Amino acid sequence: MEYVDVVNDKDEVIGKASHEEMYGLKLTHRIVHVLVLNPKNKKVYFQKRSEKKDYLPGYYCTSAGGHVQSGESYKEAAERELREELGLDVPLEKAADLQFILKEHKRFIELYIAYAEKGFDFKDGEVAEGYFLDFEEAHDLIKKGEKIHPQLDLCFRWLYENKNLILSD
Repeated sequence: MEYVDVVNDKDEVIGKASHEEMYGLKLTHRIVHVLVLNPKNKKVYFQKRSEKKDYLPGYYCTSAGGHVQSGESYKEAAERELREELGLDVPLEKAADLQFILKEHKRFIELYIAYAEKGFDFKDGEVAEGYFLDFEEAHDLIKKGEKIHPQLDLCFRWLYENKNLILSD
């Protein structure tokens, strides 16, 4: 069974819990998300979750993401999720600290940026497919709101509002 660290409002570890306990009791915890950009054209990669997923099957999400496991750092979790979900082992840059609250359940999110144009491999079955979209296409898809993971909205909004920092490289 996987455990996640339970954190206080300062993002300090105060315990650990199973996924069931964490969601059942709405315990504050840590999440990572990675947005992969194509280094040549700066398009952003969105994954489409497998229809076999328990939570939000078939929804668009960030390139990769998931729970930070107990004892794991945010960066270690981001690297693991990128490998597990997309088969990528590329450098990550921390982009932002975000907070996501849904139905009085708080999560601390660290958002990372990675660069890749190929090498995607969906071995673990969590991802059905993925697409590179230019920023306006991605923005329009999210604005439509159809099958969009709520944390994708938060993470991409940060990227969109800060694209001058990313696209100037």
